[in-house]
Amino acid sequence: MKNKATLLTVLLFALCVQLGYAQSRTISGVVNDSETGETIPGVAVIEKGTTNGTATKFDGKFSITLKSSPAILVFTAIGYEAKEVPAGSQDNMTVSLKPSSEQLDEVVVTALGISKDKKALGYSVSSLGADDIANSGENNIISSLNAKAPGIQVVGSSGTPGASSKILIRGNATFTGENQPLIVVDGIPIDNQTVQSSPRDYPFNENLQGVNNSNRGIDINPDDIESVTVLKGPAAAALYGARAGNGVIIYTTKRGKAGGKKGLGVTVSQNITFTQVNKLPELQTTYAQGVGGGTPAGDGAATFIEGDPGADNTYFTGDDGSLGTSSSWGPSMSSLGLSSVDNPDNFFQTGVSSNTNVSITGGTESTGIRLSVGYLKDNGVVPNTNLDRLSVRLTADTKISEKIQVGGTVNYINNQGTKAQNGSNLAGIMLGLLRAPTSYDISQYEYDNGNQRTYFAFYDNPHFTANRNPFTNNLNRVLGNVFINYKVNDWLNLNYKVGTDAYTDNRKQVFAISSFGDDIGGVGQVNVNSLSNRQVYGDFIASTNLKINDDWGFSGLVGHNFNMTRFNDQFSRGRTLAIRDFYNLSNATELYSSEYQKDINTAAVFAQAEFDWKSIWFLTLTARNEWSSTFELDDNNFMYPSVSTSLVFTDLWDDKPDWFNFGKVRYSWAQTGISPIEYSTRTLYTIETYTDGFTNGLTFPYLGQNGFAINQRLFTKDLQPEILTGNEFGLNMIFFDRLIDFDFTYYHQKTSDALLYRPLASSSGFAEAYVNGGEIVNKGYEIAMGITPYTNDNFKWKIDLNWSRNISETTQLVPGVDQFSIETAFGSIGSFAIVGQPYGVFFGTVWEKNDNGDLLIGANGLPIQAAITEGVGDPNPDWLGGIRNTFTYKGVQLSFLFDIRQGGDIWNGTYARLNNLGRTQESAENREGTYLIEGVYAPGTTDGNGNDIGGQANTTEVNAIDYFRRYKGDAGGASEEFVEEVNWVRLRDVNLSYRFNFKDPKNPINYLDISFNGRNLFLITDYKGVDPETSLTGAGSNIGGFDYFNNPGARSYSFGLKFGF
Repeated sequence: MKNKATLLTVLLFALCVQLGYAQSRTISGVVNDSETGETIPGVAVIEKGTTNGTATKFDGKFSITLKSSPAILVFTAIGYEAKEVPAGSQDNMTVSLKPSSEQLDEVVVTALGISKDKKALGYSVSSLGADDIANSGENNIISSLNAKAPGIQVVGSSGTPGASSKILIRGNATFTGENQPLIVVDGIPIDNQTVQSSPRDYPFNENLQGVNNSNRGIDINPDDIESVTVLKGPAAAALYGARAGNGVIIYTTKRGKAGGKKGLGVTVSQNITFTQVNKLPELQTTYAQGVGGGTPAGDGAATFIEGDPGADNTYFTGDDGSLGTSSSWGPSMSSLGLSSVDNPDNFFQTGVSSNTNVSITGGTESTGIRLSVGYLKDNGVVPNTNLDRLSVRLTADTKISEKIQVGGTVNYINNQGTKAQNGSNLAGIMLGLLRAPTSYDISQYEYDNGNQRTYFAFYDNPHFTANRNPFTNNLNRVLGNVFINYKVNDWLNLNYKVGTDAYTDNRKQVFAISSFGDDIGGVGQVNVNSLSNRQVYGDFIASTNLKINDDWGFSGLVGHNFNMTRFNDQFSRGRTLAIRDFYNLSNATELYSSEYQKDINTAAVFAQAEFDWKSIWFLTLTARNEWSSTFELDDNNFMYPSVSTSLVFTDLWDDKPDWFNFGKVRYSWAQTGISPIEYSTRTLYTIETYTDGFTNGLTFPYLGQNGFAINQRLFTKDLQPEILTGNEFGLNMIFFDRLIDFDFTYYHQKTSDALLYRPLASSSGFAEAYVNGGEIVNKGYEIAMGITPYTNDNFKWKIDLNWSRNISETTQLVPGVDQFSIETAFGSIGSFAIVGQPYGVFFGTVWEKNDNGDLLIGANGLPIQAAITEGVGDPNPDWLGGIRNTFTYKGVQLSFLFDIRQGGDIWNGTYARLNNLGRTQESAENREGTYLIEGVYAPGTTDGNGNDIGGQANTTEVNAIDYFRRYKGDAGGASEEFVEEVNWVRLRDVNLSYRFNFKDPKNPINYLDISFNGRNLFLITDYKGVDPETSLTGAGSNIGGFDYFNNPGARSYSFGLKFGF
């Protein structure tokens, strides 16, 4: 018995020693960022259920002695999702934390690059992370925002490489100025304009033709973007003044981290993308080129006509066999024994692009540095179109002392490529392609003498224009900034920043001999265009942050900034080339040149005061006084004030339910301005152009004589800025431990003193005057919601929804004017401002109707076109929405974004012309039959016996050719017939990725990502044309909704690898 007791005592002692050893076991490890692999300093490491804890050091390492067994360690850090890790039996561990945008105390970048607690903001902002940009699959940082935040509308001009993207925040706010938001990168405003290459003697809307030029946001490498903040209302953007009347988008780039990983960290990514056309109009392949078809007589009345330039292979010479015809109202293909050719399918190719990015980061306790190199080679769906972009970016920040920090960025970009002709353009790709008859194979596009082979003597063969009429550009751009920050003491901080944005864009457009895209037609032409833009920006900010007492806090700032911009546009043209394929101005018989330069300088002082009561109630007051050179010197400064407030009401609610985590209401009021266009305060002499509406017309120099004339527009020195006054109310609520995060915003924004052109009597000597007097109202609702239906240690399902509705109205124009054209469009339809109507409504030709809305039909069975024009459509969508689902399981992530649009119209001029020419599928379905148009006979209509049948139901049938040309086509059809309401549901993007984490310290690779990205993989819409996310006029225009042989949209499939070490 004694031996047994002794043995038991020994066993108990051994067990206690073992338990004591287990409880006091020490674990070491390192914590890093799951996306970048960089170590994270300052991470709290807590043993769950105890007060035992530590924090990671500057190199991300930690060591903790456990007090219990089994133990669970909880890792938390600002900006990262918390993570629980069982200690197990391991003595060393590597923990990866995932960046999070879901913190209750989320910090966002606001105006002037100032970081603020989001709950303190009294206005609406939307924040996006690097993943949101990367998952879009877009090469343009503007298009990457599509469907990702409420209140934002992004419209691309086409799916060709480098095509511009236009972005609007809460609608259009000006008739004549810039409607797109200010773009800011790392605190420095940058240029995002879209400039067409047109001579000063071009008298029409340059946005209706030419190529899809780029908005300059495409120069920024998306891989360099860390986060995006969208400032929507005037209060959010008030500190930026007149340049922020349409909102601000702030891009913050990736930087090296001081106090982080010592040595160098390298990230390499490679993506290969395949791009295809995603939607085209449905074309017929049954009937050949020709005339006379479309009647019950069928093939017997139809004549086959094909272009034949004769033995010399040159049109408009004496041996021409036929000039051809643009019509496909010829006999059936079967009657001619011909096989149909699918020209669009044969023309478009699968574009292949490569995107390579390498970044190197390094740091010490006081210095962070990052160098990135990105190279994009994007080949388009149109042959011979491409975009090559090289971006080299260096950022460095260092803490010189406890009080002084300096840093800077320099970014060099080379962007060059070849673009395709577009739109209302005889050399346009889609114009010649969609009109090409199915009986003519356009793939053989050139004769032995170098002239083009085409089916009609007035349209370029699309293959010829793609290969022989290149538009090339070569842009070199430098973005850079430096800053110094001086912390005077605990409550005063001084910061000075200066930056520049400078680029030159050298462009060249060639029209080969025999091309019909030149100004004269077939003689050859060279256009050389050199654009340069230089912008210098600087700001000084003195800021303070004080704790007044236990309840009250105060922060404030005062500062000034300046901006100097110079833009220069030099254009040279040579026409009638002497030698084929020698595209030099010295080879031209006729030369022309023009130059335009503008200088805009602004300066401002500003101040902001913020009050904080117990982190529950917040009040912010701002004021900015701005001087601008766009006004006269004696009256060129204006004040822009704002006030915003927010209240976290759940912190005042003592018996708040546990499921109600957070609630905040907010309100803001603000005014910002929009400056007039440059040089508009004085009526100056200019070179005038006189045209007949069809040709470029006449201008100086003329017959060797130069000359100037007084501008036909009257300008005045009394111009005032357009004032945008905004009121905004918002509500943010979070339920069930972030199971639901709901945000609602209502806004009302009014532009007063909007500038416009008021028509004048011709006896005044002027055509119109540039004056203040208009008024535009935008009001609407925005909803953003995050839902987490399920989450555990390994799996997470997250849903992000956004919805917005903007209602615009032109509420006032100048006295005596109730409508005016915003920009010139087409003869039968335009985009107008009309009192009581939404901004930019379509105003065009209409059918005659009776009081019941019935069409009035003539004796020939066709509707009668009215002598007046009316509003026929609204291009503004009724509402926009986005739904993203994200599933994460261990290292696998799947996300997909649905983009939804309801309402809004597009004028489908493409389909109207294709109906006219007999190219649509529906024009071939009953070609030998007849059609009855629903309506009543017009008053006074008589039948064959002379009886009055006015008001009776129409019974007169018409042939197919009359139905599709004169009713459904633009050979007599009213514009309202071609306006289509647009709804869509599209899979904007889908992403599937898997991460391999390598924990072996001997392995130099920290992680490896493999990924798939799809963009626009499917589209559900009733629209009959190309992808309805299109805009003929592009991002350089204030109008939209026009489709006239626009280049098509695209879908893409991308495969990627990314690794870090």
